[in-house]
Amino acid sequence: MTTPAHGLRSVCGYVGPPELRAAARSGTEGRSIRSAADVGTWVTDRGPAAGAEPFTCVVGLDGPLRLAPRRGEHVACAGGRKVLGAGGRNVLGAGGIAFDRVAGTWTVT
Repeated sequence: MTTPAHGLRSVCGYVGPPELRAAARSGTEGRSIRSAADVGTWVTDRGPAAGAEPFTCVVGLDGPLRLAPRRGEHVACAGGRKVLGAGGRNVLGAGGIAFDRVAGTWTVT
């Protein structure tokens, strides 16, 4: 993401159906990812099928990347809060934002 000329970061608010935003609340957000170890823990906690299940991601105003299974909406992954960016991936390691194991650690590509 580029910083606009005015020096402020762009903030994204939710623009979808109000009932989805109403269902999203603090405490239901995706897993906070602050390190490669956090990615490994998140994948392990999700079980053997984690690599094949699509996921949603957001970058919150508080800084961390948050990941959640694609069964939910970005607004749920963000806990109903505004974000710096949102996206998703069909499976781990398959284009777009991807997490891959390289030399025993997780990398983001």
